[in-house]
Amino acid sequence: MGTYFSLCYPETELLVEQENLLHPDRVKAIHLEYLKSGARLIRTNTFAVNSSFFGDRKEREDHIRAGYRIAKEAVRAYKDEMTASDDRHIFIAADIGTIFDHEMRDRDSVLREYQEILDSFLDEGAEIFLFETQSDLFYLEDVIRYLKEKKPDAFVMLSFSFDKNGYTKAGMSLERMVERVANMPEVEAYGMNCGVEGNHMYQLLERITFPNEKYLIAMPNAGYPVVLRGKTIYGKNLPYFLQMEEKIYDLGADIVGGCCGTTPEYIEGICKCLDQSIRHPKKIGHEGEKKIARTESEFWKKLQRGEKPFVVELDPPFDLQTKKVIDGAKLLKEHRVDLLTLSDSPMARVRMDASLLSSKVQREAGIPVMPHLSCRDRNVISLRGTLLGDYDNDIKHFLIVTGDPVAQCDRSTITQVFDFNSIKLMGVVQEMNEDIFAADKVVYGGALNYHGVNPEAIARRMELKMERGCSYFLTQPVYSTEDVERLAWLRERTGAKIIAGIMPLVSYRNAMFIANEMPGVHIPESTISAYDPDMSREEAEEVAVRLSVELAGQLADVSDGYYFMTPFNRVSLICRIIEKVRQNGWV
Repeated sequence: MGTYFSLCYPETELLVEQENLLHPDRVKAIHLEYLKSGARLIRTNTFAVNSSFFGDRKEREDHIRAGYRIAKEAVRAYKDEMTASDDRHIFIAADIGTIFDHEMRDRDSVLREYQEILDSFLDEGAEIFLFETQSDLFYLEDVIRYLKEKKPDAFVMLSFSFDKNGYTKAGMSLERMVERVANMPEVEAYGMNCGVEGNHMYQLLERITFPNEKYLIAMPNAGYPVVLRGKTIYGKNLPYFLQMEEKIYDLGADIVGGCCGTTPEYIEGICKCLDQSIRHPKKIGHEGEKKIARTESEFWKKLQRGEKPFVVELDPPFDLQTKKVIDGAKLLKEHRVDLLTLSDSPMARVRMDASLLSSKVQREAGIPVMPHLSCRDRNVISLRGTLLGDYDNDIKHFLIVTGDPVAQCDRSTITQVFDFNSIKLMGVVQEMNEDIFAADKVVYGGALNYHGVNPEAIARRMELKMERGCSYFLTQPVYSTEDVERLAWLRERTGAKIIAGIMPLVSYRNAMFIANEMPGVHIPESTISAYDPDMSREEAEEVAVRLSVELAGQLADVSDGYYFMTPFNRVSLICRIIEKVRQNGWV
């Protein structure tokens, strides 16, 4: 509907879904064109009717109801024109696209919106529901269960968009999708739409064995588009497209058609082509040997046993001088630190790439390294490529962060990416763990900013990360009794593994800087007053050791480990603190 509408009415600047109320006659005419070309199932013009594009709930409801009514009017008009020999049954699918949540709305609000969409369709008498161009199942299982409770005989179709390699934007593989959706009793039909053209869709489907007799959907695009003068244009490749459709049908697809770029001419061609085809049954699966999902991470196993691991952070250099980092890593290994972590350009200031340096440090120092993986500087292609490369270089731990934004004054010369935030990236890694990394799962955690004014909102965000496979949280530095109490509450509220941050202050000047320049960090006056501006380095370090050890004692009963941030590369200071914590038995 969207691409053909733009072809018919190139002057329009609106979303095609807005035409349901502005020009319903145009939408109806396009439905009729497809029906006259032989389509037996049409999708309502409602794909993007959600809060990402229509902010008002009443506006969304009006567009959904109008979209369904237009489709029904088109079917009635077509039947009025039918010849006696045309006795085809026509179906209408309530079309539902992905609700994007870039602002990280909480799960309940997204589910409510899906429910509102479904209720609007149900009120109009919808019987067939197509959730199309999906990338994951994060919300859909609950949404579909809700639909089936409201209408048990609803016919549910679930269709995903894959790239040429067989992965969705959220990282779900085709094999993983088939495995999960085939076992969802609420879904009657599932498969693929959009993302790829016919040949690549055929190649993807050819490699899959389907485990049951659910109906299989296959709706490729009409080739790959080009953007010319702001318009998305698909080439004319009808003969080739039809050859691919015939091959897809021959694999055993039950519901075939076209997505972006396929005009009524394409649908007419499919009907004629398939009338002459010999259909074979699709491949039926069998119980075979499955990969065993596990992890070899000793750090993760230690967390599960209730032991308190030590995690130490070092900053990559601004230049090529890596010797201090590697020497520090070797010393930390001698002091039995469980995991070294390398930050990824904190404060959006350029440092050596954390992933590449992690590989070097882990290889030369022999200590497991966990790079921070920031969403700020990489699009989804780069993030996925980085994960694959890191894994192949034996990096199996990650701290997944959204990343500090680029400073306002730099945004004229530095571009932020933010295709994902940390929660969405965790969803990608979760899918990779079930597929590519299944033989030895990676272990990943998240950053915990526990200082916010709404602790319940912080807890909900933690739970969203945990639902996407986050195994632990590394916190911002803790300094006060109030900080300790907040961590205790969050740990009790969520059941999360919390590794508490301790950042020693190494001078009066350092304490004043952190207290006044680091947003969200509160340092009690009693801590600052423990330092004197005239102290020697050695005297200030003694204070740092004493206060850090005391803090570790306060955290012993409320944290699941210790996360030390190394000030000014003073690794020996961190080692002294760690040994005193061990001597006190707080591990």
